[in-house]
Amino acid sequence: MRGVGVTSALTDALPPALVPVLELLTQLGDAWFVMVAVAAVYWVGPRYGLLSARDATRYAAVGLAAFGAIVALKGVFALPRPPASVALVHTDGHGFPSGHATAAAALYGGAAALFARPARRARWLLAAGFVAVVSATRLLLGVHYLVDVLAGALVGTLVVACVLALTRRRHSVGFLFAAALGVCALGAAGPTVDALASVGITLGALCGYAVATRYGRARVSAPLALCGLVVFGGFGIAALKAPLPGYGVVITSMVAGAGVLALPATQSLRQNFSR
Repeated sequence: MRGVGVTSALTDALPPALVPVLELLTQLGDAWFVMVAVAAVYWVGPRYGLLSARDATRYAAVGLAAFGAIVALKGVFALPRPPASVALVHTDGHGFPSGHATAAAALYGGAAALFARPARRARWLLAAGFVAVVSATRLLLGVHYLVDVLAGALVGTLVVACVLALTRRRHSVGFLFAAALGVCALGAAGPTVDALASVGITLGALCGYAVATRYGRARVSAPLALCGLVVFGGFGIAALKAPLPGYGVVITSMVAGAGVLALPATQSLRQNFSR
């Protein structure tokens, strides 16, 4: 009933040669891509005038909150994906709401709301286009029903609206909200890897934000940002993919979250310790 026949009709009509293309395009809403994009914008966006440092911090809170919301809602509803006879690729986990659609709506909707350029109308059109593309790939690959992607897009939009409303005066509230969603994810899904990582990365980000607030943020150079992606991205991948015990997932993901938020403060910290 969730699919209203759309998913099976699309997968039946899809030429097999297009599957690799769709697998590539669907990465635009994958968790790894969203986290890399959010970290990169947070670090170097202000340096290149893409958005203010204040809005870069809010954007980071949007990305983290989206991760927690996805895991929490999937755990609450625990609805299955389309059967293997329909799906064109293998995917694990629950189907509702679509995590890719949620993440895409948060990532690109947050960018449309917070970026300084291009023009506002162009930003929202681009955001809608990216969300539509990511959502379409999930249907065409047969890994979600229509209701899943529609709900995901709505959830991602609500995450953006909530975080932006909460962070108008104090950014810390946005990270507290993200951490609360991470705890909800653990309660809803149980001690799964995704839930433990959600708790760890959001709590770590809250600590990293406190460090950045205490010591001030400096402009992050492109080489430093690249090093940050390698180091903290490595911790993030290890948290999700390495065979770690539960506490290891939490600690590793905490390091990733704290490192991302604290990186702009490294220059100030270096100067303080050198005195």
